Amino acid sequence: METVPVTIGPPPDPSLEDLVYRIGPYDRLQVEVFGVEEMSSTGRVNFQGFYTMPLVGSISLNGLTTDEAEAEIERVLGSRYLRNPSVTVYVEDTANMNITLSGKMNGSRQITGRTTLGQVLAASGGVPPVGKKRQVVIFRATDETRQTANPSLHAYVVDYQAILEGKLRDPLLVGNDRVYVPPSALAIFFDPWLGVFKTYTPVEIDKPTIF
Repeated sequence: METVPVTIGPPPDPSLEDLVYRIGPYDRLQVEVFGVEEMSSTGRVNFQGFYTMPLVGSISLNGLTTDEAEAEIERVLGSRYLRNPSVTVYVEDTANMNITLSGKMNGSRQITGRTTLGQVLAASGGVPPVGKKRQVVIFRATDETRQTANPSLHAYVVDYQAILEGKLRDPLLVGNDRVYVPPSALAIFFDPWLGVFKTYTPVEIDKPTIF
């Protein structure tokens, strides 16, 4: 059994600030230092959020936008190596804008911009007949822990069938959301007193044989 805080209904749409991409572990970056080719590089951010530059060493870029990363690298270069450095940072490959599908739908999809739950499920072939459309679960990291190594999760139980019928808002997804499509045999319960999400698979009891 798994228990996490839960809300019945779609999550709030992310703010514009939430939709701005922030650099995270395993992103592949291209860093160009204008006029100093030996300091320009391409590589991946490590699991702790540090990017290693030639002749400079490791710089923490975790949770920064590209503009903020450029300013931070310029600050480091200006304090030690160069006068008035000019830096450009590109994200070549994002590791933190993926949506993971589990349950009766499996796989991972990269999202860009404003992508909704309905768009992701439709692009993945739609919820199969054995999936539970009325109780699709979005697991999302809380705002306070999103940039940490082990974020706390909040579950949102969404009636996807109501979205298809135009009766419910189709929520926007954010990077690292986990979308769980339970099998129709899985029971999902919400305890309003505890505010927790619980799942379990019912056990079928054999009917007694009458002789």
